[in-house]
Amino acid sequence: MQSDGLFFLGIIAFFFILWYASGGPTKPISFAGPYITPITDVDTVQEGYGGDGEPYSISGSDEGSVWDSLRNIKSSLAGLQRDSSELRAFGEASPLRGQVSVSGGGTGAEDPDEEYVTLRATGDQSVDITGWRIASGASGKSERIPEGAALPRSGRVNDTGRIVLAPGDEAIVVTGESPNGVSFKENMCVGYLGHNQDFYPSLQSSCPAPYDEFDRFFSGNELRDDKCYELMQSSPSCKTPRSSGVSSACDRLIDEYLDYNGCVEHHRYDVGFAGRTWRIYLEEDREMWKPTRDAVKLLDADGKTVDLYTY
Repeated sequence: MQSDGLFFLGIIAFFFILWYASGGPTKPISFAGPYITPITDVDTVQEGYGGDGEPYSISGSDEGSVWDSLRNIKSSLAGLQRDSSELRAFGEASPLRGQVSVSGGGTGAEDPDEEYVTLRATGDQSVDITGWRIASGASGKSERIPEGAALPRSGRVNDTGRIVLAPGDEAIVVTGESPNGVSFKENMCVGYLGHNQDFYPSLQSSCPAPYDEFDRFFSGNELRDDKCYELMQSSPSCKTPRSSGVSSACDRLIDEYLDYNGCVEHHRYDVGFAGRTWRIYLEEDREMWKPTRDAVKLLDADGKTVDLYTY
């Protein structure tokens, strides 16, 4: 109903602008009184009764202005038609519209493990998106957003809970399967997971540096253990160093601190440990969206539209 109303308003606007461009209220006929020409004899000229205004004509400049106005009207009507089409595609708006946005990223991928869209909490309040759905406008297929692990662990059964986006948080929603078997929230240690498994898009790699861990946690004689020190200096972040031929104190450092679970255990209470991005996996074995000309619709738990992204 709303889209039909917009269309009819567009038609009314069209005729109004046409009338105004062709003279509108400035045309003599707009303010002249009744002007009646009586029946006359042949070859006899009679004057009509009423106003004596001059007949209206359109000059060359007026004609150009009219055509410019008509072109603008046509463009405006096309815009109204597009808006009307988008309103029909959007459907019934959710009360949470404006709180979470959806955008593309990997909608053209041919591998479901590399196909993804991005959600962002754009409002001023935290939003629980568990149970919402992501849908394709072309196929109508939709998938439910599952629960996730706020603090994932490697090689263990993870406890999952509701996925809540705080203002400014993001969620990368991947069509395929999770490399570590669960949807999860990123933290400063997740780069370790990326060295053992393939994540798409790649995980951040800003784990605590091995040489910083050496300074903070090494239990041996720091000044005597040059080999361990040199190994920590040359090792990249988020990658467990090879411990061949090092001291037992160096082995303990590597085993207890320089892998994912060890990093989480000793840094989970550090300032800045928790990330702002969730990795959500729909666990589908086929792509959801067409490479071109599709729409990604984000639906709340009641099936109402929170946001729509078209491409």
